[in-house]
Amino acid sequence: MNNNKSLLLTYIFSLTGGFYGLHHLYLGRTQHALLWITTFGGFGIGFIYELLFLIKTYVYEANNDYLILNEYRLKMIEKKSPSFEISRLCGQYLTAVFYGFITYYAFPEIWHENFCLSLFIGCCSTIAVALGTQITGTLGPRQCSFIWPLLGAICGMPFLIWRINSKPSFNIAALFSCWIFQRKIQWNREYFSNILITKSSDHHQFLISSKKIKRKRYDIIKRCLIFGFGTIIFSTIFTSAIYQNLQADIKGQRIKLKDVLNDFFKSQEFILIREKLSIIIRQLWAFYSHYGFKGLWMILDFEKNEKQAFEILNLSNVASQREIESQCRTLSRKWHPDRYRDLEQKQNAEIIFMNIQQACNHLSNERKRRQLINTQKHTDSN
Repeated sequence: MNNNKSLLLTYIFSLTGGFYGLHHLYLGRTQHALLWITTFGGFGIGFIYELLFLIKTYVYEANNDYLILNEYRLKMIEKKSPSFEISRLCGQYLTAVFYGFITYYAFPEIWHENFCLSLFIGCCSTIAVALGTQITGTLGPRQCSFIWPLLGAICGMPFLIWRINSKPSFNIAALFSCWIFQRKIQWNREYFSNILITKSSDHHQFLISSKKIKRKRYDIIKRCLIFGFGTIIFSTIFTSAIYQNLQADIKGQRIKLKDVLNDFFKSQEFILIREKLSIIIRQLWAFYSHYGFKGLWMILDFEKNEKQAFEILNLSNVASQREIESQCRTLSRKWHPDRYRDLEQKQNAEIIFMNIQQACNHLSNERKRRQLINTQKHTDSN
């Protein structure tokens, strides 16, 4: 069975969902997909650059292309660690600053005024900075222990806790994290699924072995779980940062979004809307308890059929139009809401009355439609 990835499909996925890392998921690059969805396609620049220059390389890597393997073999022979890449360093720096920024501002402002809580926020932001450095830096056949970028971010942690001019500095923590990472980066010789690149102690050179190894890529279920879990965490932090800090201009005054929402939820308009929705939900539940799912389906106007209408009116499906009209008048008088004084009985009567009216209208419209069709057929035959 051929499991090679298609270049055409990769381009299609990239053009349709590239900012969300869809093409990277297809190629089995879960880490890259997670980076793309959390940085909006590498802040747009990374997405455009890889679309123009890197898509083919990614497909060749996913297919374990011999030329790509040989290229990496030569690189590993020449240098013990990957070469310095200014573009990757810039990506690491921007991602580290971005992760640290949204994590820091995702917490309530009042927390920053408390020393213990401020220390906790600083620790979370430091981990986020190191995580941004690690994820961006280890894309492809590269590896580095998370301890090193974390250690660099910790060196810049004081600039997050003890703020200058009431604003934290993420730049220093990101720079330290990236610098130490670059010093400790190594080749990942087990990156490819069926190829193991090792160093021969006898000949002091790198060899390519066809021995099967377990690749550190996950099957489709695990990849989706990791991708989904990471996306949920990022979405929660990002949404919280927006909620805590986004401001709106109202009558010339800058007011935070959370204050506007809090005022709205406490307003009389929202209380009235909530009460009306509560009444509707209770009515629907009472109707469901009385008539079941079929009746509820009909009242919500998702489905209308003649059989249900006859059942609601307690008539046979061969009842005449006169019998239908008579039963409609009888049931409408019986279940008219004005006849009931008790609130619960009145609400139940309103539901039944509404259902009766809908059933009567449905049968009446259905009879008229059939009569019109028969009249049209009779006219056409003449």
